[in-house]
Formats: sequence, structure tokens, C-alpha cells
Amino acid sequence: MQSIGDFFKRIGGVHAKEMALRGSIQTAIKELIDIDVPIGDIVFKSGVVTLKNISQGAKSVVFIQKQKIIEKLNLVLGPNQQIADIR
Repeated sequence: MQSIGDFFKRIGGVHAKEMALRGSIQTAIKELIDIDVPIGDIVFKSGVVTLKNISQGAKSVVFIQKQKIIEKLNLVLGPNQQIADIR
């Protein structure tokens, strides 16, 4: 049986990876289209990035530049975590 400390280390490691991924997404969007998206408004699940609580104008710019953003993120993230779509 594992100790409670091991359990929290594992949970903390998963959370740290998720935050690093969100930070990479946030940085790529900022560099390419100069829009600030808070880390808390970025959700990554099954290869799809969902941006919440951003203006309609910002969503339009993201949609127009979607392919460029996806290509940059896939280069940065490597083969382990590929992004298929941004919504």
C-alpha cells in the first residue's frame, strides 16, 4: 500500500504538467497573435484546446490563425502531446 505522500506527489506532478502545457499554449497565442488568454481559461482535453471567456473578436482572430498556432504548438510540444484543434 502506498503512503499518502506518494499519492500527493503523483497528483502534484500531473498538475504541474497540465500547467506547463497551458503555459506553452498561452505563450504561443501571445507570440503569434498578441492576445492574452489567462491560463485558467485554457482547457486541453484529447488533443483539443478550448479557450473560454475570451471576446468574440479574439475568437475570430484565433480562428483565422488557427493552423499557424497549431503548427507552432505541435513543434514546441513534441510528439507526445499533439494538438488537433482549437475551439
